[in-house]
Parts: sequence; structure tokens; C-alpha cells
Amino acid sequence: MNERVHKALDGDFDRNALSAPELEALLESEARIDAVLRAIPAQPLPDLAPAVLHRIKTTQRLAANPAPNAKLSSSAWRVTDWLWRPRPVSIGWRPAYGLAAAALVGVLLATNLMRRDPVSLLSTQQVFTQFVLRAPDAERVALAGDFTGWQPAITMTRSEPGVWTVVVPLDPGIHQYSFVVDGVRWVADPTAPAVNDGFGGVNSRVAVLMPDARKL
Repeated sequence: MNERVHKALDGDFDRNALSAPELEALLESEARIDAVLRAIPAQPLPDLAPAVLHRIKTTQRLAANPAPNAKLSSSAWRVTDWLWRPRPVSIGWRPAYGLAAAALVGVLLATNLMRRDPVSLLSTQQVFTQFVLRAPDAERVALAGDFTGWQPAITMTRSEPGVWTVVVPLDPGIHQYSFVVDGVRWVADPTAPAVNDGFGGVNSRVAVLMPDARKL
């Protein structure tokens, strides 16, 4: 992707000024981004307020009337009291920053409660990487690699007829992977470099790079 197409994708360059090949590259990039967004499942965030309120009331009730056989040691009670004791907090952020931080913490907490994926989605050091396989005759397709212990633990989604896709957060570096079709057939990615798996077969290889920090 050249600089003009990149700027047009960011909205910093008029797409009407692009050449025909550049416009084609722009449309292809937009289609890939749209496929990635459609592949990421959207789930409503749960209302955590009732659970938090219940936990606070339970803790207060236990503190006021501890059961004879469930009394904590004095040191444990001191720790509990220290954790739950209200404290004044002074924050020097601007209001917009504070709201953004609170929203981010809520999203991460809710996501962690709702899902337990094979690969953690909460690591800030990981990079979202898309995998695509054209398999018109497949009933189901899974992704396996060194990031799953070579278990077909990541289920891929049919984004369009015959096309299977999934977006996975990966640590930066070189990773090997393969597709597992219908639970029995291991298929290498025809669009990726091939590497010998050491057992007479072939795996695929992908290089995951961190985004340029200067563009963040």
C-alpha cells in the first residue's frame, strides 16, 4: 500500500485524485477492514451494578454479624476493612480522559467475564491478525497453530459463500499455523509462506509486526 492509498484510507487524501490501480487497492483494503469488523462478534455488555451491590451488602452484613464458624483472623479482617474503606481520590485528568478510561475499564472487565477464549483478547501487546481460507465444500473450519498448542481451538466463521475467516490477537513475532477442515483434514494457507512441519507435512507461516508507534 503506497502513501497516497494509506492517506485516502485514513481520510486525509481525496480518493477522487487516486489513479485506477490506487483506487482498486483502496477498495480492496476497505473490503478487508469490513470483513475484519464483521468477523469480530459483538455482544451486549452485562449490567454489573446488581452484582457489585450484592457483593457490598454481603460484605457489610458479614462484617456486622460474622458467623461463629466463619470468622476471619484479625489480620484478614484488617485487610478486608482496608480494601472496602472509602478513601478520597484526587484525579488530575481532564473529564474526557476520565470518562474514556472508565469506559475502557468497563469494557475490559465485562469482556473478561463474558468470554474465556483460547487466546486472551485483553493483552495490549498483541496485534489483531486476520486469517482467511477459501473452502467451498467445508462444513466447518478451525484454526490451529503454535499459539493454540496446535489444537484446533479457534472456530472460523463463514463470512461469505465458500470463505472462512477469523480475527485473532497474536503476540508479535513469527507464528506457524494450519487450517483444520471438518475436523480431519489439515490444510496449509495457500496465500502464506510454507514451512516443513517435521512430520512430512506443511504448515503456514505469518509474521506479526507491532504497528509503528509514531502513527499511533
